[in-house]
Amino acid sequence: MIRSIAAISLMFFEVLIAELLFSPFLEKRRRFPVLLAVSILVCLEIIIMVALLYGYFTDSIFVYGDPAASAWDSVFKFLYYLLVFALTFLCCFVCFRCTEGVWKILFYCAGGYAIQHLSYNVSNMIGAAAGVRTGIWSHLIEVGVCAVVYVVAWLILVYRRRSADNSKSIKAKTLFSLLVLFVCIGLSRITTDDGTRGSLAFWAESLYAVISCILIIGMLFSITQNDRKQNEVDMMAELLHREKEQFRLVKENIDIINIKCHDLKHQLSALRGNLSEEYVKEIENAVMIYNSSVKTGNDILDVILTEKSLFCEKNHVCLTCAVNGAQLAFMDNMDIYSLFGNALSNAIESVSRIDDEERRCISLSSKTSGGFFSVHIENFYDGELQFENGLPLTRGDKNYHGFGLKSMKHIAEKYGGCMSVTAADGKFCLDFLFPPDAGEYGRRNFSR
Repeated sequence: MIRSIAAISLMFFEVLIAELLFSPFLEKRRRFPVLLAVSILVCLEIIIMVALLYGYFTDSIFVYGDPAASAWDSVFKFLYYLLVFALTFLCCFVCFRCTEGVWKILFYCAGGYAIQHLSYNVSNMIGAAAGVRTGIWSHLIEVGVCAVVYVVAWLILVYRRRSADNSKSIKAKTLFSLLVLFVCIGLSRITTDDGTRGSLAFWAESLYAVISCILIIGMLFSITQNDRKQNEVDMMAELLHREKEQFRLVKENIDIINIKCHDLKHQLSALRGNLSEEYVKEIENAVMIYNSSVKTGNDILDVILTEKSLFCEKNHVCLTCAVNGAQLAFMDNMDIYSLFGNALSNAIESVSRIDDEERRCISLSSKTSGGFFSVHIENFYDGELQFENGLPLTRGDKNYHGFGLKSMKHIAEKYGGCMSVTAADGKFCLDFLFPPDAGEYGRRNFSR
């Protein structure tokens, strides 16, 4: 009985540790260590109590892994395993917040259980090959294999992933994975308790369990690329909607400011005889700041640069511009707003963190060479930049983190162009290059 309870307790810890591998993707509650310790103690008491109740009601000793067990014993053991999984899930539920729903916790618990069952069957095969099926050496092999499998799983599924799985189909994937996993464990449990089975059946069952667990883990964590791509598309569509609304508001505000400035200049002319020339000049200079409409030959780009110029003037940022906006005729209006708006916003955010005002400079220029149209944006920056897939990691709203750069790259490629980023010696450069037939590329993409 004691050995059986110890074996079930070992299984409990194996499953729980596998589930805790994904703790970086979950939000811990306050006093996490205390909650974890208390929940583990409570769960162990339940495990021991169930084993004792089994002996009390059946007048027999519960034996873990008894090949001579009856069918009812096999059913009990299967339900016992389900209880162990439920208790590990309860521990995670107590220790982590469910801000995004309980399904997210259950999702990682399912992955953890699959990893544990995979490592358990691998240890069984190694033990069988070494001629060690029971005793302390069997448990040592099991613990050692678990440690190796868990480290590999952490490196592949946790260490290389920067964000949690937020797939819309997380509920369906979790239910399907648990169903397959429980069927796999149930069949394994029934065949394990069959004392007449041979070594060939053992190897077939173990390989079946290993392959099933690998497929489950693959479905949960690897074959979710399409889900993440769809999430990115949804995010970028939401950003585009925001940018359209922002453009409308900015254009309205700039139009209103220009009208008011025009009226103020006429009123100042009437006041010249009543006020000192110096005072009138000071007011005119103040008005001219807000009447600094930029003219590039493209109305959309003019709105963007006027908005950014006002912000730069207020925050002591030097913005110089030498762009032929007429060359942007091949590009859709909202693509112009998104491309230049995101690029200048990132540059302004970067230079705003520089203490030295002389280095708070941004330059925007364009040129045409050999039919190719290029745009160059350059600014200073402080600190170190980290790159991922050729793009720098940016700060901002965690829900839309990094989508500005991805959006700019997508727009460039939409017109057959490319985007390049370089950062060295405190200078950040963003370049776009568009081919002579960029307009044709854009029309083909719009027609899809």
